[in-house]
Amino acid sequence: MPMTHVSMRKGQPAAFRAAVLEAIHESLQKSLDVHPEAFFMTISEHEDANFHANMTYPFVRSPNLLLIQITLTAGRSTGDKQRFYRNLVARLEAGSGIKPADVFINLIEVASENWSPGNGLPIATALQPDAAHGPG
Repeated sequence: MPMTHVSMRKGQPAAFRAAVLEAIHESLQKSLDVHPEAFFMTISEHEDANFHANMTYPFVRSPNLLLIQITLTAGRSTGDKQRFYRNLVARLEAGSGIKPADVFINLIEVASENWSPGNGLPIATALQPDAAHGPG
C-alpha cells in the first residue's frame, strides 16, 4: 500500500498531473505487484524560488523535473525496483512527454508495522474483511 508524493514546478495543467499519477500507479501495479486499489498519492506544485534541484548532476534536466518519492512496504528485490524505474520513465515519456532524465525517483521502504491505513488499525488487521468498520 504505497504512499506517493510528487513535487514539480507550478504551471502544469490538471490533465498532465493526473497522467503523471496514473503512470506511477500503473507502474507500481505492473512492476511491484501493488494492489490496483492501493493508491494514496499527492502532488505539490512549487514556484521556481521554492523548487531547488541540481539541473546538471548526474544528468542534464529540464524545468519539467519531477521529484517522486514513494513510501512502500519493504521486501522488493533490487531487480523489481530497477524494473519499476524503467517502466515508470517509459510510461511518463510515452504518455506525458517527460524525458527520462527529468524523473527523479526515491523509494523509501518501511516495515509493515509502520502502516495504519485508517481507523487506528495496523495494516494486517485493516486488510481483514471483518475490519471494514474499524474498532468498536
